[in-house]
Amino acid sequence: MRNEASNDGDTDRMGIEVIGAGLGRTGTKSLQAALDMLGYKTYHFPLPAHAETWARFAEGKASSDEVLEMVVGDGYTATCDNPPADIYLEQLTKYPNAKVVLTIRDSGSKWARSWKVLMRFVEVQERPFSFTYPTFIQWIPFMKAWKRMRNYIGTHIGLGPGELVRGWERQSDPEGWLASQYEAHNAKVKAKVPANKLLVFNVKDGWGPLCTFLEKEEPTEPFPFVNESAVLEFATKVMVTVSYAWLPAVAVAATLVHTCWSRWR
Repeated sequence: MRNEASNDGDTDRMGIEVIGAGLGRTGTKSLQAALDMLGYKTYHFPLPAHAETWARFAEGKASSDEVLEMVVGDGYTATCDNPPADIYLEQLTKYPNAKVVLTIRDSGSKWARSWKVLMRFVEVQERPFSFTYPTFIQWIPFMKAWKRMRNYIGTHIGLGPGELVRGWERQSDPEGWLASQYEAHNAKVKAKVPANKLLVFNVKDGWGPLCTFLEKEEPTEPFPFVNESAVLEFATKVMVTVSYAWLPAVAVAATLVHTCWSRWR
């Protein structure tokens, strides 16, 4: 069911207007901020409330139509990041008037290094509970759904479920392998999307190419460059800290319960 996409007349009037087809870590947060400034409402990574539907889609239990109608139903008019970028063709089929922006990095090797920063965050988020790492994160329903959902990322270029997220470290040359997947994705987008509907865009180029392509007036404000690596590195540290921080609270609570119970007896 996962690759189904309908093309009804209603979608010509409303729906996704801009499809971000670039892989995560290609400036998608900057693109989201820029598109929002241009008047779109941009969907960047699935919301917690949407996580289960995306997970069902990744497992073949929901269609791309179901996912996209959920996104559009919440008022979004643009998408970017994975896994929405994995279904850029399904989006273009369903919303044929949309334009496609393929965000890129300076090179595949630069993207690979940046992807590894994100994967460090994901690994900490997905790491199971153990006595050496007493995390509760994977007990949170939407976190569990995100983990299932990530299995879909990269499958559109022929990779196995979860391989781009969790299999790259097992390669003999991890960075080289990642760079080749990046190039394969970009080449496929360029081959599949009509040239008149596609902008290959490095966010370093700023407003000019993006606004020309979307036929929008350039804002007077500077182009929004979002340093997502710094945010991810900070979030990773916070997640590790939180995973351990709840233990003292449990210990204090257990001590209080024990004390009260002893006195009550």
